[in-house]
Amino acid sequence: MTDRDTFVRQLIELGQELVARGLVLGSGGNLSYRDGDRMFITRSGALLHQLLPEDFLPVPLDQPYQRPETTPRPSTETPMHRAAYFARPDAHVIVHCHPVNAIAWAMQGAPLPAVTPDFTLYLGAEVPTLPYFLPGSQALAQAVAQALVSSPAVLLGNHGVLVTGDTVPRARLRLFHIDETAEICLKARAAGVLRPLQPDEIAEVLAIYGGAKG
Repeated sequence: MTDRDTFVRQLIELGQELVARGLVLGSGGNLSYRDGDRMFITRSGALLHQLLPEDFLPVPLDQPYQRPETTPRPSTETPMHRAAYFARPDAHVIVHCHPVNAIAWAMQGAPLPAVTPDFTLYLGAEVPTLPYFLPGSQALAQAVAQALVSSPAVLLGNHGVLVTGDTVPRARLRLFHIDETAEICLKARAAGVLRPLQPDEIAEVLAIYGGAKG
């Protein structure tokens, strides 16, 4: 089985899991993987729990993107995915979906902080949060690219989450740690006390177990 076959199989399985977990509804969300100077991204209107290999459409990364006039078309979020790959040369996979907890936390207008060692290992000290941008817009793509320079993931205001990874399993774990941590933070804030890990605690975790790579 080639790397391409592996990426497609794993992303199809992940799409099913995202829908089963309620992290995306209807035709929302999109998945992609990088293969040399091209990326393959889910087509516009694809249902993530019913993906087929032919639903991943090629888009060149070495030339300006022009949205096709005919169908099937790549996802409307293609500019965001392209910008993310340029910002993260280590990324081979991108997952974009709409977790309720992460969207609710992003409305606070603050980065999502590390509150557990596992979050720290996969995502670092925090995940940045962007304000709202029109989905599919070049402004959103540019903002995402800027945020990803310092983080493998980003929360999109009133929209969702974009997560990168060198593999599908790593991107998957990053996404689930974001969703879990957003829920923890919302509950902790509602209870009256939100205590993120402190800088010295984060440094200790990273020094002993390594950083958020890939």
